[in-house]
Amino acid sequence: MSTMSIYIQRRLEKVSLNPEQFNQELNQSIKILISSEIDELAKWFVNFTKDKPHLKNPKNNTAYNRNLLF
Repeated sequence: MSTMSIYIQRRLEKVSLNPEQFNQELNQSIKILISSEIDELAKWFVNFTKDKPHLKNPKNNTAYNRNLLF
């Protein structure tokens, strides 16, 4: 796992109480990551949001629009 992936995951964990901020951070992160890091983030996202339904329903989310986190 890359240092950037770990950093982004920690940032997302910190803002996870605010769905809007979480989605904004997620969208920004996807724009700067390389494909292997996006794959890591996608796996993390699935595990992290299992018990957080408020984070699974983003509107106009880049991650979902780009079919990266299905």
